[in-house]
Amino acid sequence: MNFLADLAIVMVSCLALGLASKYLKQASIPAYIIAGLLLGKIISSEASYDFISWLGKIGVILLMFYIGLEFNYKGIKEPRRLFAGCTDFVVNFSVGFLLGHVIGLNLVEAFILASAVYISSSAIVISSLIENKRLIYPEAETVVWLMVFEDIILAILLVLLTSIMAGSFAMIPVSLVATLLLIVFILAFIRRLSNFIAPLFERDDEIPVLLTFALIFGFSALAYILGILLQCHISEVIVAFFLGSALSEVKSFRKLFGTIISFKNLFLTIFFFSFGMMFQFQFAALNAADFVFALLALIFLSILGKFVSGAIIGKRLHGSFETGLRVGAYTTPRGEFSVVLIMVVMEIGVLELLPSIELLLALVVTYVIILSIVGSFFAKHGNRISKRMIMGFTKLMPRAHR
Repeated sequence: MNFLADLAIVMVSCLALGLASKYLKQASIPAYIIAGLLLGKIISSEASYDFISWLGKIGVILLMFYIGLEFNYKGIKEPRRLFAGCTDFVVNFSVGFLLGHVIGLNLVEAFILASAVYISSSAIVISSLIENKRLIYPEAETVVWLMVFEDIILAILLVLLTSIMAGSFAMIPVSLVATLLLIVFILAFIRRLSNFIAPLFERDDEIPVLLTFALIFGFSALAYILGILLQCHISEVIVAFFLGSALSEVKSFRKLFGTIISFKNLFLTIFFFSFGMMFQFQFAALNAADFVFALLALIFLSILGKFVSGAIIGKRLHGSFETGLRVGAYTTPRGEFSVVLIMVVMEIGVLELLPSIELLLALVVTYVIILSIVGSFFAKHGNRISKRMIMGFTKLMPRAHR
């Protein structure tokens, strides 16, 4: 097969499984990953494989750029919201880190697992709130804020992970400082030139799109070159995030949102396919029983963690455990951000820091596929689940006092 046939495999398989997932009212993310897992070996040439992976990387960059556009700094210092975000992080990050330590992962691997476990899927969570008409519920604003807070923590985790995986721990301060300086430069650059570029975004020709992608790829290339010069790693996705945040202040850029979303959705679909294409599970090298036990423990504890943190948040912010349990149900799905974290780790490629990389990857990929499906069910039926849980607790309480 030639290159066009390989690209057709990607598009047709994603289209078919994407339609099937929509028909079944399930998240489409696991469908695209499964398409890559099943059909990745059919890709005929190394050039096609590399090109599809490259298109997928664009999807990640556009995802982070889009998150930056939607990011709102307001509310970060509001005590109740800060409490909610910190509670969500402490409970759920700790679950992943402790379990990683128990199953024998080293500190770096446990950190990666904890990061993947903590981050919910904003795409699935927000879509579920809209599709199931939950935005009128009092906890909807809290759930949306938790997604915003997780975006902030995601940016921090990516900086830490890329710094750690870049090699020498002595270079971590260099990487962090270089990243911070580049972010400051981007924010200052866009603000300084906003009066010049704002009219360009108001044009009705191809110039606004060309300018947008020139800025995205230009600053990504600058991050790459700066990393080579300083012998450290500066993540392009972090650059894209803060570039989006800077451009969100340019009012005329708002008219391009629809175009950016379309590009993001296309390339992000290819990214999930390429992610599945990368990993052909080799369970022969793993103890099957231990793997299944670790996976089930990870799924159970991460779901429990979201309900526990949700209950605490609900009681503190809304005065109701039931409301908090709904928050936990809505935030159960995992998806795109867990995949992005793993992909960033793989791109850096310092695998000597990860002796259990095969186990870690198998866990996270399988975990994301299962939790994106199961989590969608929890999010859809959060109201019913929370009521059943409260009824169960009520029945148990009298017995506990006897």
